[in-house]
Amino acid sequence: MPVNKIKRVLNRSDNREFIGASILAFAVRILGALAAFIATFCIARVLGAEESGYYFLAFSIVSVLAAISRGGMDNTVIRFIGADPQQARGIYRKAIALAAILSVAVALAVTFSAEYFSTNVLNKPLLAPVLHSMALGTLGLGIFTLAANALQGLRRVAASIFILNIAINLALVVAVSALGITTASTLAWGYSISSLLIAALGSVLFWRHTPTQTDFSVSWRTLFASAVPLWAVTIMSQLVQWSGQFVAGAYLPSTDVAQLAVAQRTAMLTSFVLIAINLVVAPRFAAFYKNGELEALSALAKKSVIMTSLLALPIVALMMLIPSFIMGFFGLEFVSGATLLRVLAIGQFINVITGSVGFLLIMSGHEKDVRNVTLISGSIALLLTWLLTAQFGAIGAASGTAIAVATQNLLAVYLVKKRLGFNTLAVWRR
Repeated sequence: MPVNKIKRVLNRSDNREFIGASILAFAVRILGALAAFIATFCIARVLGAEESGYYFLAFSIVSVLAAISRGGMDNTVIRFIGADPQQARGIYRKAIALAAILSVAVALAVTFSAEYFSTNVLNKPLLAPVLHSMALGTLGLGIFTLAANALQGLRRVAASIFILNIAINLALVVAVSALGITTASTLAWGYSISSLLIAALGSVLFWRHTPTQTDFSVSWRTLFASAVPLWAVTIMSQLVQWSGQFVAGAYLPSTDVAQLAVAQRTAMLTSFVLIAINLVVAPRFAAFYKNGELEALSALAKKSVIMTSLLALPIVALMMLIPSFIMGFFGLEFVSGATLLRVLAIGQFINVITGSVGFLLIMSGHEKDVRNVTLISGSIALLLTWLLTAQFGAIGAASGTAIAVATQNLLAVYLVKKRLGFNTLAVWRR
């Protein structure tokens, strides 16, 4: 009987812990998704399609540059802190030191090259002041992302989601709705300042959750052995996500870029359940693999797939059935982006139903496999979005992004089966 099966599941302490932590992560992640949606709504509504297009394009550029500035430490921090929290403070110090040095260098490069890049590469001279204003955001975004990842490694799910998703979007909502900001360059300044404050807050929260006696460290050599392959992974993953907007920025007017950005941000609501579950399972993956508990690892991975798929399905259904209505929330200028939303939602749903395959490989020490997958999918993203955008405009950019996301996840499914012996798509198998 289903009721008896549910009772058996709940009688196990590990299942209760996982379900409880997942519910907490899901609830907080809902707040994060709502904050992101409201921020996108406010920016699109108040700034309009043209100005919001410049802002979103600048943000996508800064997101990739911030990923470069983190030196591949994103998932390395989660892996090592999740496997042994006694190492937390030493790992965090080294990750932040590396990110700070790289971020400052990247911010200076953005400041000095913004004019040339905007005018001669993207043919959008009005983008230059927005990039100038958002340059410091590479430092803030880089550090608060690492702080959130360190909190995730400590299994402080609510704090991690707040720093990574909620705080910055709340700051943007306040900037647009309460402070009356109406231009992309002014909002970009708001983003830079807010990101630096959130980075400081994230570090304070991390320090509060790590007692002074947990001051052990891992050598630079050990960290780099994990981080260097993951550096390419992080950069290429960002390219998979944002390459459509990059290429659209070079070929299409700012209003089309805005439609694509809003559609993509809305479609990503589909995968917020996966992100929420990842916050819970990633440290557990690392611990199970370290202790040789491969059956427990497989069971946890499949539970997470079932949970995320069931939660994401209604969201995808709405995006497929009433995309014009959803895009209309952002203003009449965005209604014609309904097809973009459908295409991007399909790619995100494939991301969800394949499960936490990237984290499974990283937390089990197979960083090079993830690097190879993202090199392939990132190259596909750049090539397809370039070819399809030149031929079909914004719908081509959306299609290239969706295909790249699907390719990345399906390749990772294959490698999880090869390395760990189970298929995350075959949830009915033991």
